[in-house]
Amino acid sequence: MYISPRYSVTDWKKLNLTTQPDWRTAVRILKDRLNARFFDAVEAMDHQDFSGFAVLALDCLLIETLQQFKEGADETPRRKGEQYFVTFLTTAPFSAYFTKASAAKFYDHFRCGILHQAEIKATSRVWRVGQLVSPTSDGRGIIINRQLFHSVLRKAFADYLRTLRNRTDATLCQNFVKKMSYICR
Repeated sequence: MYISPRYSVTDWKKLNLTTQPDWRTAVRILKDRLNARFFDAVEAMDHQDFSGFAVLALDCLLIETLQQFKEGADETPRRKGEQYFVTFLTTAPFSAYFTKASAAKFYDHFRCGILHQAEIKATSRVWRVGQLVSPTSDGRGIIINRQLFHSVLRKAFADYLRTLRNRTDATLCQNFVKKMSYICR
């Protein structure tokens, strides 16, 4: 079974993660997997008018997936979705743009709205211009510049990969292995 375009479960299982070459391959597997499933798809549709909804849907799936890797979780625990999003969006590089309140609003209006109602909730909106996140005029929603949002998400992924590659955070590395091993069970 393939876990990414270039790698199979067998490729993952044969790695000796105590060696640097195999560790770098493990990180390449994750990069290949998430690029194929999320980033490549977004880039294929990004130029299309009215694709913001679909872009943010994929970005929300990616955020949840990345936080599961960071936590070492097989899946997002029941009733912890908001916590996962708030944690992700209030950590660098997103912390420059989101407060806990706006991150919680993003979770409710965008992630939950898209997933459960196939729409963005309240007065929140998706645009291709302006600041990454800004309040709506009535203060009940937020406006997300989906191109800037996706750009910062790409940076967050690059930062995560760099941390894994350099093994600068032992817990993140252990959690990455735990999640990937779950995927390859």
